[in-house]
Parts: sequence; C-alpha cells; structure tokens
Amino acid sequence: MNVLRQLRSRMGDLYSRSFGRLPGLELVENPLTAQPKASREIYQNLARATAGQVYPEIDLFEEIAGYAIASEWLHDLALHTQVVIKKSPLCYAHGRVLYSALSRYLESIVASEPINIVETGTARGFSSLCMARALDDMGRAGKVVTFDILPHRSPIYWNCIDDLERKKSREELLAPWSEMVRKHLVFVQGDTQLMLPSVSIDRVNFAFLDGAHTRSDVLFEFSHIAGSQHSGDVVVFDDYTPAQYPGIVSAVDEICDNHGYSPEKLSAHSGRGYVVAVKQ
Repeated sequence: MNVLRQLRSRMGDLYSRSFGRLPGLELVENPLTAQPKASREIYQNLARATAGQVYPEIDLFEEIAGYAIASEWLHDLALHTQVVIKKSPLCYAHGRVLYSALSRYLESIVASEPINIVETGTARGFSSLCMARALDDMGRAGKVVTFDILPHRSPIYWNCIDDLERKKSREELLAPWSEMVRKHLVFVQGDTQLMLPSVSIDRVNFAFLDGAHTRSDVLFEFSHIAGSQHSGDVVVFDDYTPAQYPGIVSAVDEICDNHGYSPEKLSAHSGRGYVVAVKQ
C-alpha cells in the first residue's frame, strides 16, 4: 500500500510529501525552549560523556541480533537530536535497539514488499533516522510514518546544539541526512489520538511507540496498529521503567499477556528500559 497516497486521499490537501498538519492546530511559539540553553562547549562535553557510556545489555542484544548501528554515525546524529539540557541522564541507546531489532526483523522476512513502520513521538527525528538507516543498510524499501505534535517546517528552538545558530525547522535540523529523510520518512503533525485513526495501513511490519507516557495512551496507540500486524511483526516500547513510568509498564505487560506478543526486556540503566515485543 502506498502510505503517502493514503494520507493524501484521507486528509486531502492537509498533507504534503513529508508533512501533515491538523486544521486549527496552532503552533506554540516556543514549545521546547525560548532560547538556546547552553554553550557549544557544554553540548559537546555532554555528547562526549554520553557517547562514552557502556550499556552491557544493549551490547549483548546487538551481539545476539547480529547487527549494530555504526557508532560514529549514531553519535553524530545524537549530537544534533539527542544531546539536550535536562535533569535526567542522557541516553540514546534506544537508537541502537531500534536499529538492531529492525535489521534482525528485515533479515527474517522475504524482500518482496516495502516495509511499513509506524512511530509515535518523532521529537527531533533521531529514532526515525535510526530506523531509516536500518532500511538503507539492509537494502530494503520502506517508509517510517512518524507522528508528533511538533511541527516539521516551522523554525523553533529544539534544546540542542543547533539552537546556537538560529531557530530551525526539523527539516533544516535534519538537512545533513536529507537523502535518507527523502527516501524513508513521512512526518505527520498532530495529536496521535486524532491522527492514528485517520491512517489505516494494511500491514504495520514494525512500530516504535514513544508518544505520550501514560497507560491509556500506550493502549490507544497499540490498538490502532495491532490489527495490522502479522505473526513475527514487532513493536518496540520505550521507557519500560517501573519507578518512573508505571503506567507504561502496566500497559506493555497487558499487551504482551493478552494480545500474544513475546516480550524481550532490555535495560540501558536503572532509569531507561525497553521492550521488543514480537507478535506470535
């Protein structure tokens, strides 16, 4: 199924090649920050420190999967899309998990049709590009349809090193990876509660659910992709961390127990966990 054609036919001229916007959705002037939050030196120091972190469970997951994302490429992307100023520890190991899980999945299925991937919670585009890199490296055609309330083509401050240059749109932020964006990414702006029901994809081969962090939102997002998955298809859940997000943990456990998904639970550190769930 042509995902772009479907978006256009269902929502008319509200969608362009890589950007959808809900009517009446007004952009908050500064949704993330009103000004740059740190110096270039601070961002670069944070990037070096985070890149140096070791996550044994993630290392083992990559080893068993047989696939690992190119570290230099990953760290460069993270500098612009994951290294931010916040209270909790920086960690972008989910990019590694997504790349390895998707590559392993792609190896297991016949390369006859394009792959459909759904993501909730685009943010700056880090996870989307890690999945696009897996598609590229495996030589597979496919699209990542990624949903977020944040705009794609409106300049804002992103709480990242690029803010020191000027306000940028996400499109500009991801310009160094524009060819991969063009080939594989479809950005849709809007609340997933409204947008997911508007998009029906015959098969969702792979999904990354990282939108709103509540039990009800996780169950809602899953409910709109579950019927489009076949045996062997995959959903990755972020922030499976009982102390911080008990609602996510409860929802993921319910999904795996009641909907026939086999969970593989991973932890980068005590504050960041993931579940790779495979439909049985």
